[in-house]
Amino acid sequence: MIVKKVKYTDQDKPKVWQIGDLVDYIRHPHNTNAHEKIAHAGSRNFMSGTHVGQKLEMILLAEESVHSKMPVSHWIFSWKENEQPAPAQVDELVDIFLAHMGLSEHQTVYGLHYNTKNYHVHIAVNRMHPGTLKVAMPFKGFDIEEGHKIVAKVERKQGWASEDYTRYVMLEDGEIARNRVQKPPQPRQEALAVERHTGEKSAQRIAQERGHDIIKNAQSWQELHEKLAEKGLRFEKKGSGAIVFVGDIAVKASSVDRDFGMGKLCKRLGEFVPAPEATTDTEPPQKLTPEPVSTVNLEEWREYQAERHATPKVTPKSDENSTRREALRARHREQRQRILPRVAKHGFSMLNIARHFLKVQQQEEVRQLRQELRPQRRRGRPTFETWLRRRGLHVQADRWRHRRRFETMPSAPPAEQLVPQPAPLSTVSSPEQQYFEQYLAAVNADRVRVTCIRMEADGGKKVFILEKQNGMSKGFTLEEVQAHMPEMLRLQQRGENIYYTPLSEGRHHILIDDMTRESLEKLHEDGFRPAVVLESSPDNYQCVLTIPKLQSPHNRDVGNRLTEQLNREYGDKKLSGCIHPHRAPGFGNLKPKHRREDGTFPKVKLLRAEKCQCAKALELSRHIERECAQLEARRQQVQPRRPVSPAPRPTDTTAAYFTHFENIRRHLTVEDFSRLDAMIALRLRANGHSLQAVAETIRQCAPSIRQGRAKNEGRDWHRYAERTTAYAFGVAGDVALARNEKYFEHWRRIEGVVEREDRQEAPRVRMR
Repeated sequence: MIVKKVKYTDQDKPKVWQIGDLVDYIRHPHNTNAHEKIAHAGSRNFMSGTHVGQKLEMILLAEESVHSKMPVSHWIFSWKENEQPAPAQVDELVDIFLAHMGLSEHQTVYGLHYNTKNYHVHIAVNRMHPGTLKVAMPFKGFDIEEGHKIVAKVERKQGWASEDYTRYVMLEDGEIARNRVQKPPQPRQEALAVERHTGEKSAQRIAQERGHDIIKNAQSWQELHEKLAEKGLRFEKKGSGAIVFVGDIAVKASSVDRDFGMGKLCKRLGEFVPAPEATTDTEPPQKLTPEPVSTVNLEEWREYQAERHATPKVTPKSDENSTRREALRARHREQRQRILPRVAKHGFSMLNIARHFLKVQQQEEVRQLRQELRPQRRRGRPTFETWLRRRGLHVQADRWRHRRRFETMPSAPPAEQLVPQPAPLSTVSSPEQQYFEQYLAAVNADRVRVTCIRMEADGGKKVFILEKQNGMSKGFTLEEVQAHMPEMLRLQQRGENIYYTPLSEGRHHILIDDMTRESLEKLHEDGFRPAVVLESSPDNYQCVLTIPKLQSPHNRDVGNRLTEQLNREYGDKKLSGCIHPHRAPGFGNLKPKHRREDGTFPKVKLLRAEKCQCAKALELSRHIERECAQLEARRQQVQPRRPVSPAPRPTDTTAAYFTHFENIRRHLTVEDFSRLDAMIALRLRANGHSLQAVAETIRQCAPSIRQGRAKNEGRDWHRYAERTTAYAFGVAGDVALARNEKYFEHWRRIEGVVEREDRQEAPRVRMR
């Protein structure tokens, strides 16, 4: 998800018009753009129930604001292409947004639009309180940061996918923390728009690629000038700032990197020294040669560039136009001097009438001349994507639109390099590495997620997941952690707290946090047998219990309830999530409150490491599973289960849909059904089902898996099925299938395709 706060740029437009146009656009976008549709709309805190009445209420309340030019704020939340929110989820997002911003009692209008391939909701909220008549300023104007926190909260609560380099993440315990992923320098939005339009690199990108490392690592002004000159760049001072010339185009140094302002560079390199005359007294800089910004559609881009630069520019004939304007002025002047004195002898009334009609006639002639001299509006050069679509190259246009996914897609390595080799380790491993090997053998986890958290003095946290890519975290294997151990040690020295989260496909790893010595002894006395016991700080303990997952659709609920129950009795009463990070043994606990007088911090001790399964916890999990099954049975009695299709033919797409649905539900907790339908559509496509069959199956089956919530969602299921299949069979689906190619055989086995093929290929034996 992404969030955007829309700024008001038209200051001359009256407040009443701005608010009225905004509310009309949110509720009736098709009146502004015929291609823009609305899927859901709602409002909060109005007395009227009609659109016109609510618009008037918002306008009248905003008019009470004297000091605020525009008290109505406009926010946009947008989902990814394969995500289709339900109306209930949109209502929940709006409630979360208003509660977080402290605007729950304020007038709000919102609407879910889908004019693009991404669903997005527009929210207009009146910051003028209807009771106090005061304009609220959420978080003193720094509300865009809070908007990003709302995105993290909604993503976690509703199960949406995160964007790359998202600003905030929600931890397993529900706490919002800053995501400390280092984002590489990127051109600004204006330059990115030009790149998207033309397909060629902007001057900002070229300056960043060629000169960023040079400016960052330069030790003197002379070294900076010499190395930039070798790359065809030059650095100059302009006023109190600095610019970098890329050919004949000037780029602000601060747009290359925020740390490259003149003030910061002078602090590092000393007083500015201009480039020597030998490097400046040269021939004029040549015009910048276009370079492709992407390797996608390279041949088509070259053809587009050749056609684009071959189009001549039309220059207006300014001299001829000025002559015709002067001639018209002179003729009008001559008419006034000739006609008005002759009419004046008939009195002032006739003179005024003559003046009026002569003025109207001359104004019409001026208007006609302006219409003639108005330069023909030359149609702008089409964008690269539009140019491709006009030639019928829709596949290439889609590839260009999703070029980032194709560029980041890993290429298949040679067979002998399929398994990445870890970095060579020293013969003597560090204590932290030895502790990790003992820890991993004891908890018996498939993978381990490594999280780095920096504790701020004000109580805030900044989070960085070491192996998170494309918004996903799968965890490290033993070899991968060993390869990253030097980096983890460097992060610890930099002030980071290191955490481990064990992840397994067939096992629960139950964490009991914040235990005292007494509660730890009571845990042992009650018959529980932890695999790992840690002393995270003096007289404070953590332990991990390992149990196998049951063959039950309630596995996640069982793990969460078991974690909550054990922590309520022995540890942290606020902890309720089964997948939860804990302190890494061997690393320091760098919380400010644990800082010793000599400036050091205590180490996390590994007190026990034994590979075992806790029988008592397993018995308790079975009891919880029976309770969950009984609750599910009672719920099914009140609310009938989804209809189970009769035993269809093996090739029936409907049967394949429900087969994949049950498989996904056994391994994942279904929070967002639209993403689940997108996953099933991808699997069906990979197994050879046609687009029409998949669309019809989703239209029929998608409402049934929601178990009675389909009516409340109020969807257009035909439109929903079209969008889902468009994603699965489009370029975005091509990228997703390329990334998941290793699961094709598994998907075919789930559906039984492999077995059917084996039976068809097996020779028939006639029995006599």
